[in-house]
Amino acid sequence: MRVLVFFLFFCTTLFAHHTVEPISIQLAWLHQFQSAGFYIAKEKGFYEELDLNVTIKEFRPNTNIVESVISGESTYGIGKSSLIIDRHNQKPIVALMALFQHSPSVLISTNPVIKTPDDLFNRIIMMSIEESSSVSILSMLMSHGVKIEDIFLRQPSFNLDDLINNNVDAMACYISNEPFLLNERNITHTILNPKEHGFDFYGDILFTSEREISLHKERAKRFYTATKQGWEWAFEHIPQTAQLIYEKYNTQHKSLEALIYEGETLKKLAFDEDKPFGMIETKKFEEIANVYKISGILQNRYDLQGFVDPLHFAKDIVKIGILSSREGSDTFPKTWSDSAQYLSTLFPSHQFSIVPLNFDEMKTSLEKGEVEFVITNPVNAIQLEQLYGLSRIATLSPRYKEHYYSEYGSVIFSKADAKIENYSDLKGKKVGAVSPHSFGGYLLGIKELNNPSLTQNTTFWETHNNVVKAVLDGRIDVGIIRTNVLEKMQDEGILKLSDVKILGDKKHPNFPFVSSTELYPEWVLAKAPHTSEYLTNEVLSTLLKLSSSSKATQAFRLKTPLDYSKVHAILKEFNIYPYEQEPYTFVDVILKYRYLFLGLFIVFLISVAFMIFIQRLNKKLRDRTNEIQNFNETLEQEVQQRTHELSLLNSKLKELANTDELTKIDNRRHFLLMATQYFHMAKRNAMELHILSLDIDFFKHVNDTYGHAKGDEVLKFFCKTIKEMIRQSDIFGRIGGEEFCICIQNTSLDGARILAEKIRECIERTTGNTQNLPAITVSIGISSLKESDKEVFDIIKRSDEALYDAKRKGRNQVQIL
Repeated sequence: MRVLVFFLFFCTTLFAHHTVEPISIQLAWLHQFQSAGFYIAKEKGFYEELDLNVTIKEFRPNTNIVESVISGESTYGIGKSSLIIDRHNQKPIVALMALFQHSPSVLISTNPVIKTPDDLFNRIIMMSIEESSSVSILSMLMSHGVKIEDIFLRQPSFNLDDLINNNVDAMACYISNEPFLLNERNITHTILNPKEHGFDFYGDILFTSEREISLHKERAKRFYTATKQGWEWAFEHIPQTAQLIYEKYNTQHKSLEALIYEGETLKKLAFDEDKPFGMIETKKFEEIANVYKISGILQNRYDLQGFVDPLHFAKDIVKIGILSSREGSDTFPKTWSDSAQYLSTLFPSHQFSIVPLNFDEMKTSLEKGEVEFVITNPVNAIQLEQLYGLSRIATLSPRYKEHYYSEYGSVIFSKADAKIENYSDLKGKKVGAVSPHSFGGYLLGIKELNNPSLTQNTTFWETHNNVVKAVLDGRIDVGIIRTNVLEKMQDEGILKLSDVKILGDKKHPNFPFVSSTELYPEWVLAKAPHTSEYLTNEVLSTLLKLSSSSKATQAFRLKTPLDYSKVHAILKEFNIYPYEQEPYTFVDVILKYRYLFLGLFIVFLISVAFMIFIQRLNKKLRDRTNEIQNFNETLEQEVQQRTHELSLLNSKLKELANTDELTKIDNRRHFLLMATQYFHMAKRNAMELHILSLDIDFFKHVNDTYGHAKGDEVLKFFCKTIKEMIRQSDIFGRIGGEEFCICIQNTSLDGARILAEKIRECIERTTGNTQNLPAITVSIGISSLKESDKEVFDIIKRSDEALYDAKRKGRNQVQIL
């Protein structure tokens, strides 16, 4: 009996981890592809592989998803930005994943009068209470002076015909769904997208209860991992995912084409640059909270502590490898550990860790892609750059007594009472260094000594401290170490500088350490080839900002990379990789450079007498000049670097602020700004002003037939053609997808009409036979400045109405209103 009980207990223990845990998730939308990641995770077995049995609950009207999750009726739910309000109201919920980095929520109207959010004042909008609290739509309305109380809300019927039949003036929709259906039925509509008005926040958010992550942390992590895997698979295989939904989950009876369109649209909203899928940041929630504060929905006091990804599920591990063999023991791992922790707090999606590596381990880690960043000496950095494509991104500046130094050299020293006064006394002496790879602890010193025979009597002691101890103990006569080691050992009470004798002592301006050599750039912070540019830029900008802070007291700072050409020269001189060359014989050198040697010898004979005289006169002047030159070079490098960085930043900001990225003409914001200036000038000077509204006819057909890439070519050719026809003083801007405006002044209405006809005829004539582009036509509406106009939008509104009149009358024509 006891044996049987023991056997049953053993089997229960052995297979306990295979228990499949039942959990559920409550969806929050009607649209099919917006649940794709969950369907895929279930159908592909991602949940099952992690011992989860997930029930997916489709949207049910009048369901309070937050209450459903808190009560335990559902384990997880999908919510909107208004979750922050629920959290503020003491609801114990936590946000885990943002399914969409950009909200898909938009307002759509089929009323031709409604063109901007301003036109929604006192209008009927079909939108749920939850949607009306959506931060994106709320921000867009508020930015145009329209408050929630200024509109009439109607509860959603989920029937698109209510919008088409003008039962309502606008409807809250998803940009991935309703526009496709309207385009299929050739119904003209206006999309009011918050993103186009500068408001870009999260879309659907996966959340759960505090109870779930408190009692079932490991289960929550498994659910998060499988769900993320499902979404990533869905977006990588949109046609297959759409087919699965079409066959098994198509409760709305959508066409396969509609599902594919929905998937492609949502994929653009789900990812942001190089950020991983599902990333969620406290900073963005703070921006959302600020909008709710301005609107009066949220009080000034709110606390996001514990709300955004409290278990750090979204964090990717970022490893920083630090060279820590031989000379590495003198590095500052504690400092970098603190910095890694600091970076982890700044980047919610990443966990930074420090990995000490010797030379061989660093090569292996880079080869296998196991580290994202490395910190190493200049020589090793140059060699790894050649071997593995390492990229230097910054130069380290260690701190010493409240100052930071970005250069270092070597110190050649002996015991204070040794009978060694200069380098000529080193014949037959024992020399100690750190390692053959050590730049400051060997190569610079050997270069300075310029005595090849000394390398035969050199022993290596692995660390700088060991070299110093060996000299003081009399085991070697002379040591080679990097600058600042002796000063640090004196500060720690290990020795006094009077205990040693510095050979070939050199003084450098604003450099507090004893040195026997010239100075070279400090250690390097570099990125591995597989590290994303986004992560690199974010980490580097953060560290540079920290370094520039006057209050920062960290043990090192970063500077933009210094000039490492002097290091390359050392490698070439010592025939070290990547500058290894076959050894030259003396005969080879003589034969190759015989004419050079002869010329130099003649010049030397002529110049020697004169040089001796000049040397005496210029010695003092040369010393002073060297000091000034070093200072000027450092200052000039700093000024050039800062000027270059500011120039690049200003140029990029100006381009982003004023130019449409695809067509390279004015974007909507800049066009309206310039047109407003023309408007006021025309009003003040009683000048004529005309607005031309242009719309490419049946542009959707171009995209559907030839693809979006060809559609983009059409847009670029369209804009290039028009730019060549208008005056330099005319303003030409892209207002929407295929909608454009031209603002002209000092021209009669007849002149504006003639220009419009020329544009229409040119587009009709040149497209279809030019650059293999499909044939297109353009409809144009014209309106002129009137005395009653109060702003440029009045003219634009009339020109839009003229444009729609042209479309109603058959397109490919010009209408004036």
